[in-house]
Amino acid sequence: MPEWDSKAMSGSHRVEKKVDTAEKYRMRFQTDRDSKALDWILKNRLYSGMPRATVEKELGEEGEYQESSKWLKATGGTFRTTDEAYKWGPDESGRSVYLIFRDDVLVNFNPEDFELD
Repeated sequence: MPEWDSKAMSGSHRVEKKVDTAEKYRMRFQTDRDSKALDWILKNRLYSGMPRATVEKELGEEGEYQESSKWLKATGGTFRTTDEAYKWGPDESGRSVYLIFRDDVLVNFNPEDFELD
């Protein structure tokens, strides 16, 4: 009989619990357009360097490509003219979030911009 490593089991349980939490917030954003759920995802699940497909998976939906995004790139940050912007939202309060991707990878993203109450 194999020996069970209780430390390994508890570690996998924590990962499972964190995934369950992420899924809960993802569902709240998708179904209710809950702004706090969107903020939680942005703060806890996204980071610069993520592929766009992974960002879309975390948010539970595809972003809307922003063909005319010059205004976004001019607002600050070190964006290139070839970077692409995608929009998620609006949430229940009418806010949309725009994320910038370079070669399909999230750039100039700071989770600290989404402070939770």
